[in-house]
Amino acid sequence: MELTKEEELLCARAAELAENGSFMVAVTPFFTPRERMAVHDYLCRSGQMGSCFWWGGYPGAERACGVFVPDWYLPEEVPSVTGGYAGAFDETRSTFFAGLLQENPSLAEEIPLCALSVKGSGFASLTHRDYMGGILSLGIERDVIGDIVVRGGTEENPAAEAVVFAAEKICAYLEESLTQIGRDAVTTKRILHPAGEALPRRYEAVSVTVSSPRLDGIVKAITGMSREDAAEFVRRGLAELNYHPAQVDKTVCPGDTLSLRGYGKYRIDTTDTETRRGRIRVTGRKYI
Repeated sequence: MELTKEEELLCARAAELAENGSFMVAVTPFFTPRERMAVHDYLCRSGQMGSCFWWGGYPGAERACGVFVPDWYLPEEVPSVTGGYAGAFDETRSTFFAGLLQENPSLAEEIPLCALSVKGSGFASLTHRDYMGGILSLGIERDVIGDIVVRGGTEENPAAEAVVFAAEKICAYLEESLTQIGRDAVTTKRILHPAGEALPRRYEAVSVTVSSPRLDGIVKAITGMSREDAAEFVRRGLAELNYHPAQVDKTVCPGDTLSLRGYGKYRIDTTDTETRRGRIRVTGRKYI
């Protein structure tokens, strides 16, 4: 994975925190999934990832901080570390760390993260984009905000609520200042979110048929582009597979995350079902 200069700086800073983590709990800012992968692989190569856990306030968080934990907090048996996409988003280690926080409240208190409930009036259907826009309009830097998980906001339940994970240092400011999103009034308050409680994401089912599970073919099917335009879209780096640009002939596999600039982000579920006409049915979920 080729790193940008900014990612190299993040990796160097994370390595410094890893050294501090031998005698105190040390925590990075929130990283994007791509930054998280870069730092994860860097620390794996330097042998510093064993005491680091990715944590964004709940199991399975995408935007997460690296938390470096001293040995005295850890049991003798800790889930092993692997590199790459699977290692950076290892559900086993995430679940293990959630359990560790529940068993050790003192450890949880040393991680400067908070959870906030942001509720709309019910007169508007607020989306993830709306909540994000409202927060960033306050002049807040993105690396102090983690995942924003929206609940409700549908025709059946228009009174949407977002659970926002943020750095502790910005929590009081958000409680006081985040009172409106777009034209809708909102109420913002700190909540206690149990470490072991996962938050369900909102998806829209997607199903397309392709001749093979190549990246350019799947991009073509999802976007409705021609084969040539889909290939060019991929070459320009506008399609990321597991948060990294990929070649047009890259095979897409179940569990992969596909991000298409201007078309959304997708979680691929299956790529092995054959139709009666001998084509491949690819199913997945679009993040909404």
